[in-house]
Amino acid sequence: MTSTMDIKAKWYEANLKIARESRSKWYEANKKPAKVTGTPWYEASSKTTDTSGTPWYEANLIEHLETKKKWYEANLKLAVASVRAERTKWYEANKNTTVAVHHGRPWYEANEDKYNETKKKWYKANLEAARANQKKWYEANKSNQATDKHWYELSDEKYSDTVKAWFEGNLAIARKTQKKKWYEANIGIDPHAAAKKKWYEANLALVREQDQGTHKKWYKANEEPVDPNHKKWYEANLEQHFDAKKKWYEANLKAAVASVRADRDK
Repeated sequence: MTSTMDIKAKWYEANLKIARESRSKWYEANKKPAKVTGTPWYEASSKTTDTSGTPWYEANLIEHLETKKKWYEANLKLAVASVRAERTKWYEANKNTTVAVHHGRPWYEANEDKYNETKKKWYKANLEAARANQKKWYEANKSNQATDKHWYELSDEKYSDTVKAWFEGNLAIARKTQKKKWYEANIGIDPHAAAKKKWYEANLALVREQDQGTHKKWYKANEEPVDPNHKKWYEANLEQHFDAKKKWYEANLKAAVASVRADRDK
């Protein structure tokens, strides 16, 4: 008795040949010219459209404009009359020169009744004393009386001689302690200059000898022609990459083929 797998295998073998012959291979699909059916897509908009009738953006304008005109004419007269009656013209708004009063007086004179008499008495009592004690501002600089000290020397009286001369005391100490002047501070000789110089000369010669044998100067690096047998930089890692790819392919090929065959045989 034949099993289902045998029937599937026979059906597959019978239809495989027909499927291969009837279908084109993917890499040959675009070799045959396409059949032109109808108008191409790039010529679809080349035909002129019918311009008869009212355009879509003007379809509702006529009815809308008529309604708007009727509404405007009906309300225009009423609106103008109401506005003119209720509102004052802008150029007449500030013509009213009346002053706001509080009990018959402007607001800035309302509180003078309480303090008027007291203020007058106080003003008279203090005015004469103020005039006697104070000079007028425009006569303040007329006095030519000579003083012992100038105005910029008056503040010196607040401090004693010891406090006033603090910078003189520190200046003498600084001059005694520091031998060099400030502009000669960096002229001094380094005590380790001789040792540094010997170390520099000893290492410079050694570095130059090592560089001559191994390293070339940067400005002479490109003077020699490149070896044509030398591998190019973009091919340096290709061999290792291909080896790893080949090993991976060989390791997985058998397992992949076996799994595909097992899935198809089910």
